[in-house]
Amino acid sequence: MFPQLAQLIPSEVCLECPVCCRFPEKQAALSPFFFPEERSRVDSLNRKGSFRVVAKGQPSKAELVQCGHGFACSFFDPADHTCRVYEARPLDCSMYPAVIMRSRDHEKVMLGADTKCPALSRPSVAARLRQYLDSIQRYLESTTLSSLIGQNPQFISEFQEEVVELRELSLGKV
Repeated sequence: MFPQLAQLIPSEVCLECPVCCRFPEKQAALSPFFFPEERSRVDSLNRKGSFRVVAKGQPSKAELVQCGHGFACSFFDPADHTCRVYEARPLDCSMYPAVIMRSRDHEKVMLGADTKCPALSRPSVAARLRQYLDSIQRYLESTTLSSLIGQNPQFISEFQEEVVELRELSLGKV
C-alpha cells in the first residue's frame, strides 16, 4: 500500500474550498484515479461512492455525479465538503494540487500544479510548493512507483491548460 503523502494544503483550507473534488464535465480528465490496490482498499470501506470501471481489481477513475452546476467525485460529501474515503484516498488525491500529466506536445510526462487550487495563491502555501514538488518527484520516480505507473499509464492525465507544467518526470517508458 502507498503511504499517504504529506498534505501541502492545510485541512481547514481544503474544507472551505469550492473547487476540490468538483469538475465542470462528467468525464473530467483530472477526476481521481485509483490504482487497483487503492481501489480494493476503498471497496473494503463500504462507503457511498462508485468507480467508472465496475470490475473489481482493475484501475479506475472515480465516477462523477451531478453536483450543483457541475459534477463531483462520487466519494465527495457536498454537505460538509469532506471525502468519505479520506483515510484511503488515492495517491492522485493525496498529492493534489500537484498533477501528473502529459506535456502539451505529448512527448513528456510532467509534474505540474493545478492553478484552480485557490490555496496556491496563499504566500504560506506558495513558499512550500517547490519543496513539496521535490518530494513528490522523488516518490514518483522511485523504482516501485515508476514501474506501477508504467503498468497503469492511464494514471497520467492528458495535458490540461489550467495546470502549469513545472518539471519533467523521469518515469521510464509510459
